[in-house]
Amino acid sequence: MTAVLEVHGITKQFGGLTALDQVTFTVGEGELVGLVGPNGAGKSTLFNIIAGAFPPTRGKVLLGGHDVTDLSSHDRARHGIARTFQQVTLFPELSALDNVLQGLHRHIPGRFLAGLCGTSAYRREQRQLEERAEGLLGALGIEDHRDDIAGEQPLGIQKLLTVAVALATDPTVLLLDEPAAGLAHEESTRMMDLVSTVIRRRCTIVLVEHNMRIVSRYCDRAVVLHFGQKIYDGPPGKLTADQRVVDAYLGVAELG
Repeated sequence: MTAVLEVHGITKQFGGLTALDQVTFTVGEGELVGLVGPNGAGKSTLFNIIAGAFPPTRGKVLLGGHDVTDLSSHDRARHGIARTFQQVTLFPELSALDNVLQGLHRHIPGRFLAGLCGTSAYRREQRQLEERAEGLLGALGIEDHRDDIAGEQPLGIQKLLTVAVALATDPTVLLLDEPAAGLAHEESTRMMDLVSTVIRRRCTIVLVEHNMRIVSRYCDRAVVLHFGQKIYDGPPGKLTADQRVVDAYLGVAELG
């Protein structure tokens, strides 16, 4: 399997604190990988480094074989890394459609003069963008909310909308930060069913998750962190058989 994302020897130190210590793993094309671990394990720190929010102290991040370690988060987005956050990040006063259009416009060169003049080519391009945005809303089953104000929607709809905005950038790798957090069971199942089917057909996925049940059910592979170190990298079905993982979660009751 071709490696799309490679994390090599990532170490991150904040003063005298080592948040990550020599973390290495790869993600193959089309995989759905869960990055998991107890609170404080270093998951969010590693996610931020992969996304380019801040640099590692040591180590490298490769995307499609190209070293992107020194690129900003904006440049990484242009190269194919998109992410969502645990907290909803939308333009709450805009409609669902307009939020997705914002995601599309960020990756299309501006045409200020054409827009100002309202040329036919510009209007045609705008309609094509609307159709793409509508297609993303439809793929996630929220097309009925096309004209609804984003900030007035239930959390489940808002979370799906943040995914639609991320997908609008046409990513190679999508980083999902606890996409089901805060959702009721039915909404959580809907979200993860979409992640494991519709969304993974469009891109490779790495998701941060602390719920081993979700990882076991939906992910191809689990990478487990504990106190900044990788303690497991393998099939989710074997998590409960790994003593280091069991110890990290303080017993199999947390894993069943």
